[in-house]
Amino acid sequence: MHFNLIDERWIPVRRRDGIKTIIAPWEVTDQFKENPVVSLDAPRPDFNGALIQFLIGLVQTVAAPQNGAEWRKKLIEPPSPDDLKKAFTTVHHAFELGGDGPRFMQDYEGIVADDCGVDGLLIETPGQNALVNNTDHFIKRNAVSGLCPSCCATALFAFQTNAPAGGPGYMTSLRGGGPLTTLVAGDNHHSTLWQLAYLNVLEKGKFASTCGNPELLEDKYKLPWLAETKKGKRKKGDVFYGEDTIPEAANPAIMFWAMPRRIRLNYSSLLSGTCDICGNYSNRLIHTYKEIPGGASYNGWLHPLSPYYEQTAKGEKSILPVHAQPSGLTYRHWLGFVIQDDNEKKMPARIVHEFYDRWKSGWQFRLWAFGYDMDKMKARCWYESTMPLLCVDNAIRPDYEERVAGMVKASTEIAGNTRSALKKAWFRRPDNAKGDTTFVDNSFWQGTESDFYLTLNDLISALNNGNDTQEVSRQWLSVLCIHALKIFDNYVWEGPIEDADPKRVVIARKELELYNRGKKIKELIGLSFDKSTTDKKIKGKKEKKLTIK
Repeated sequence: MHFNLIDERWIPVRRRDGIKTIIAPWEVTDQFKENPVVSLDAPRPDFNGALIQFLIGLVQTVAAPQNGAEWRKKLIEPPSPDDLKKAFTTVHHAFELGGDGPRFMQDYEGIVADDCGVDGLLIETPGQNALVNNTDHFIKRNAVSGLCPSCCATALFAFQTNAPAGGPGYMTSLRGGGPLTTLVAGDNHHSTLWQLAYLNVLEKGKFASTCGNPELLEDKYKLPWLAETKKGKRKKGDVFYGEDTIPEAANPAIMFWAMPRRIRLNYSSLLSGTCDICGNYSNRLIHTYKEIPGGASYNGWLHPLSPYYEQTAKGEKSILPVHAQPSGLTYRHWLGFVIQDDNEKKMPARIVHEFYDRWKSGWQFRLWAFGYDMDKMKARCWYESTMPLLCVDNAIRPDYEERVAGMVKASTEIAGNTRSALKKAWFRRPDNAKGDTTFVDNSFWQGTESDFYLTLNDLISALNNGNDTQEVSRQWLSVLCIHALKIFDNYVWEGPIEDADPKRVVIARKELELYNRGKKIKELIGLSFDKSTTDKKIKGKKEKKLTIK
């Protein structure tokens, strides 16, 4: 089967007039002035996340701007489809999904193994243990049995990009299992699909300096399926064999095309029928693939589209990519996504960092964050969120970032206070109580999110005008306290009926009020307070006031 991802129309999109269509990658700028392509329109959200990274990676690899001036020009006046096609044709040979030669993101060598159902390329598909133990309760086996070439190519790319842990020899992606991706998204004046992709492309020199060895120019150092598989480093008994693919050993472009899994799609039994994902008819449905362990392992890479954090374990520091968590993506994570947080040792994605150098007055861009929440091999949930990207003048930036960090930390503290207060109200022995209380945190973060961004605008206005920010701090504290009590009141009578105690509820609520307006919160938020009042005095007052006999 021949299906070239440069030539074929396989990417589902939507134009400005609402019409859905299918385009080849080089047609992303088609009818740019009359009726441009404005968004991806894949049947799954993770497919949209994969396809935008495919387009970014393709442009970054073969059509990156030489400098900032070229980037700014092409953001507004993009290359024609013919010009893009000419650029993309330089890697045409590497983007064949089938055929006898190298296959896109598939093992260079032939694979001898049992067939796997094509649904195994979908991250959420139940693993072998779930099938054996009959625990595939929510996502059933065999729900997807045939994929059209378009969906299969997308699923393959998404799988290699997000590859979760799969047992011995089955490697995770370059950014670990289910990495979080953060992209700069355009405003109303930069709302086409081309601009979404191009906003996340770096100039050649800057991309060369991100991570990797730019002197390795051969295609095999960029597109690893063009050469024999470099077997990853792993331990067998007490002996290590293979080696990691480190930045010194590959071109920076490999970050978009890393291939941790050894996979070969099976074209020996293509059938006609309806694709189980997109619902379109195809006479080339793919039903199976083969996979063996021993893929590449990646170590030391800093992907330009992912935020990172520093971790110290056993005296050794390491830089790790951020992953989605069960609580979702809220403004609690926004700080590490957009601002370098040295105290928390978090750093935004390189592309977000570069955005601030590119920013022009009047641009109102957003941050698009997405990724899987993984529990080792199991996908718990797909999360995505769009957040504002607020730019401030350099003159006020240090104060702004310090205040924002304090606002988020105060929110974290009060969210924790609310959760603790509810446990005290619910249980006679709250310290011994078990159970999932993340819904309390989720309710708090979601309920205060819109106020957070409104308060940021007030903060920027106050700093720009040289005004006192105390009123902004008081306003934010009031929002947090009111919402904390609201959540407490909403959930307080949902605890175990056998443990219900009105006296305990009254005490817990009063403590919540006192804690939330205490010295610690005020310090975090930058709000002035009477320094002569100590925590000890407050505690004593509280105990006297709350003792009920």
